Amino acid sequence: MNERTNEIEQHITAVMAKIAEAASKHDLQAVQNLTRKAAELQELNHHLAAIRQRVARLISDETDSAPAVAKRPANGGLRKLPVNVTAGDISQNLLKLTPHIKRGKIKIGEELSIEAHPSGERFQTVVLEKGNKLRARGEIGRFFKEAEVQPDDYVLLTEETPGRWTLQKAPPGEYSRYV
Repeated sequence: MNERTNEIEQHITAVMAKIAEAASKHDLQAVQNLTRKAAELQELNHHLAAIRQRVARLISDETDSAPAVAKRPANGGLRKLPVNVTAGDISQNLLKLTPHIKRGKIKIGEELSIEAHPSGERFQTVVLEKGNKLRARGEIGRFFKEAEVQPDDYVLLTEETPGRWTLQKAPPGEYSRYV
């Protein structure tokens, strides 16, 4: 995998040089296009690093019988974790994932990069063993406030790509029967 990382780094370096050249010519359109390309390459590099870390954890953690990455649906899709929010969760800024941990959909210690909607705030967090909750309580509290989450609402944590998630208030009634 290091070969891939080096290859991506070389591409990023080449794109950055092109950005500098376009900037020196005051070619704003080229700078914008190249910046998007560099950002995408950087994101791919980030994903590669996350995959490397997961592989390392799987290899080094021989005593753990649970999978390091949560079970995927049979169709190979990514995970959707609806969470019923209580008044206590809102007052304490908690997002608890207990039912999903028990079902093996997500694992204690799993690292998540989350983009909250509607604000677009991005943050990193981890699933804590104590309370089966996300560590980022301040960010969760801001999300509850900005999304106007009320007791008994559902919020939806959706994995977009491995390790990258979105968090949003679920449409009313969509998960009210979720067990």
